[in-house]
Amino acid sequence: MAELALAQVATPRSEPPKLHGETLDGKTIVLPDAAAGKVTLLVFGASKKGGEQTGPWKDHFAADFGSNPQTSYYVAALLQSVPSVFRGVIRSGMRSGTPDTARAHVLTSASDEAAWKKYLNITDDSLPSVLLLDETGHRLLGYNGTFDPDRYKALKTAADAALQHH
Repeated sequence: MAELALAQVATPRSEPPKLHGETLDGKTIVLPDAAAGKVTLLVFGASKKGGEQTGPWKDHFAADFGSNPQTSYYVAALLQSVPSVFRGVIRSGMRSGTPDTARAHVLTSASDEAAWKKYLNITDDSLPSVLLLDETGHRLLGYNGTFDPDRYKALKTAADAALQHH
């Protein structure tokens, strides 16, 4: 289980930096602003391998909370360090691998990467980072690491608690 490396992410109740990006359905958004008023899961991939491991976090959250209008989720690919000539190819590949109904929840960002890596305490780009925000856009909890049922249970409990205060 060495791959878990579930380091705590950021200070509780802290406000994350802005993330400027474009969803796979073509909308320009800024997070956490776009999720204001909702309990939101953000899952980050800072590399191809990290991005490939975001699915289980997103899938479980969408299954548990996807029908709740007080929640939202986004999967973000941090592409600033990728040469610009390859970003379109990456976006195209992500788009073709993402169902139409999910494209509004997946975004790429070619800026703000350093601030987010620092905020998320990313030390290994091959692992996804997970961040749960309350309805005001402040951190409830977060982890760096592959999907873990116990960590997800803690995340689900925190989301449920936030929704009860909503």
